[in-house]
Amino acid sequence: MYVDLTMAVGPGTAVFPGYPRPAVLQWSKIDVHGYYSNVLFFPEHVATHVDSPAHFVPGAKTVDQLDLSKFFGRFVAVDLSHLPPRASIGLKQFEEALPRGVELGPGWVVLIRTGYDAYAGTDKWLEHPDLSPELAEHLAKLGVNAVGVDAPSPDHAPFEIHKILLSREVLIYENLTNLAAVVGRSGQFIGLPVKVAGGSGAPVRAVALV
Repeated sequence: MYVDLTMAVGPGTAVFPGYPRPAVLQWSKIDVHGYYSNVLFFPEHVATHVDSPAHFVPGAKTVDQLDLSKFFGRFVAVDLSHLPPRASIGLKQFEEALPRGVELGPGWVVLIRTGYDAYAGTDKWLEHPDLSPELAEHLAKLGVNAVGVDAPSPDHAPFEIHKILLSREVLIYENLTNLAAVVGRSGQFIGLPVKVAGGSGAPVRAVALV
């Protein structure tokens, strides 16, 4: 079974403060030009997207330079949606939420459900919980491929978690959605980005095969 974990991109899509809102502009019409098409305008970091190491690490790999294997992996999804706003997700909390028998290691994708995708576009959206530095260091040492959240970010300024993960080439997926559908299930995660030349990140179509 395929589970779509992707937020759609459109004029109403919520954006991180400072970024322009997406625009989808009709370029051609079937009854005039013989075909229908649009022109798209949006930042790399919009809706469901992946951060490449270059987003925070000078001289690191851009999204087009990463090995394709980084965008796949066996996934585990943990539910931490009960946490209060701006909570710090500690290593112990994370391990208690892990399904029994899961042993994380190289190639895994860790998905963290906060429930904050439900607040996209509201003030509460930016009050999401953060990964703790201890948890981020632990996941980086395990060599997981990526960490994904259903929030606009895994942390707040000064973005220490971004730096810990991306400096070790642990990719970050942001603005995932529908994670409740994969909590407690197993399978493969696929999050292939648009191959933006020199991109600090790119929108993705994120899918779980369960």
